[in-house]
Amino acid sequence: MAVPSSREFRALLSSHGWTEPPALPGRKNDILAGVLVPLCLDEGDWVTWMTLRPNSLSLHGGEVCFPGGHPEPADDDLWDTATREADEELGLTVKARLGRLSSMPLYTSDFRLVPFVAEVEPGVFPQPAEVERVLRVAILDWLDAPHIDALVFEWQGQEVYSPVFPIEGLLTFGGTAHVFLELLHALAPAFGRVVPPFQAGGYAWVDGAVRPVGETA
Repeated sequence: MAVPSSREFRALLSSHGWTEPPALPGRKNDILAGVLVPLCLDEGDWVTWMTLRPNSLSLHGGEVCFPGGHPEPADDDLWDTATREADEELGLTVKARLGRLSSMPLYTSDFRLVPFVAEVEPGVFPQPAEVERVLRVAILDWLDAPHIDALVFEWQGQEVYSPVFPIEGLLTFGGTAHVFLELLHALAPAFGRVVPPFQAGGYAWVDGAVRPVGETA
């Protein structure tokens, strides 16, 4: 199979119908954060980069996320915020803006992620104050996975699946996992794939965190 081009990704994302989901129960989700979903052709694979936030951070410490954060006065818009944060956190240089994905309200705070997809130059330079680890995530690895793990919630009388991605010994869940899942759905046709089905039962929400079933601490 030929390796897809970033032009194919841009075309798919331009026709992708992103949405603005309502706030989650008990939340306002009115604090916007510009987030960059970086795509890079690395050693023949299209990959994205996620980061592990240090536990020392007061908000969402110890969680896996895409680079991003609060707007600053010099930012013209949330795209500027996302690209600035990606540069500050990882030294990423944007080659091309490819599109955007649905905004994502967070369950554990009033933040709402506003994700933009971009092709970036190779090269990752984490800043220790904001990034504890950098995770390389190959898109095709997840499109070829047998299934995607999921938590099951009851919301508004319906059963809802929330994805969980085990990556390099860490669990990606919540808003970041939903953004990544939407990215897989948007880009799958370029790879001649469909997104694997959900499989529930492997993970549970325990004491404010996602853990493998049977693990309590």
